[in-house]
Amino acid sequence: MNIRFLETALWLAKLKSIKATAEKLCLTQAAVSSRISNLEQDLGVCLFVRGGDGFEPTSAGVTFLEHAQRIVDAHQSLRASMLDPSKLVGSLRIGMTSTLIPTILPGLVDTLRRDYPSISISLKTELTEKLLKELEIGRVDLVLGADSEAVHERFEIVPLCAFSMTFVASPRLKLEFTDAALPEELARHPIIGYPPGTRSQLRIDHYFENCGVRPQIIHVSNAVPTNLQLATSGIGIAVVPEAIVQREIASGELLPIKLKRPFVSVNYQAVFLRDQGQGLARAVAALARDVASDYCESVDKRIAWQ
Repeated sequence: MNIRFLETALWLAKLKSIKATAEKLCLTQAAVSSRISNLEQDLGVCLFVRGGDGFEPTSAGVTFLEHAQRIVDAHQSLRASMLDPSKLVGSLRIGMTSTLIPTILPGLVDTLRRDYPSISISLKTELTEKLLKELEIGRVDLVLGADSEAVHERFEIVPLCAFSMTFVASPRLKLEFTDAALPEELARHPIIGYPPGTRSQLRIDHYFENCGVRPQIIHVSNAVPTNLQLATSGIGIAVVPEAIVQREIASGELLPIKLKRPFVSVNYQAVFLRDQGQGLARAVAALARDVASDYCESVDKRIAWQ
């Protein structure tokens, strides 16, 4: 059974049109029809029927497509694992959330330089939500960011790691809590947040709303380093991954706030398009996972883990 025939059936199920499938795969419409016909003859079942909204899979077709997707995924994974790093050439556009720049990026760049010397990368930092939209329309090839509610059938996800979150503040604020701080005690001070409606800000909103309090939020940029600068200046309390403030905590520039109610941890992942023709994104996503594993082993397990 030809792997290209399976891919053709998967695209027909998604696009519901012989014409659109042919255009997507750079085939003639006759070639698409022939591939589907060959599959049906080989399996002895009807896979698709034409409906009011285009081609729809039959009950047998639904079962076939589930197996076909697994076979195609396994085939792509096998090809990626067989790639000779020295023969991988080209450029890769990576979108990365700012949290991963001081934690994962240094190891990733070093490993790329050593194992993939013929790959050049361009880097863009932005909120994960925006980066995923750019991935979908082809402006970036790989996204390394926080978990997201954005789900697309073309996205393939490789889990990287999880970071604990902490509240930090400058000694200038002279915060005094008798023990671990309660949300209502934190809410008496300005909270340095993120743009309204973003996943990062929603986590902060839910933390306080679940306790029935509403702090003053200073909505800042999507860049965590900017929030850290404001916190260091004594503007307010910042909510950041603990992994990226170890230096500031060690120097005394920022003080971690012990919490009575823990803040949720954040998962990070690599995302690329499942149907991407070249193996660069898949290979670098796997590499980022390995780099994240090494990073997690180098720090306290309460700060970062896989």
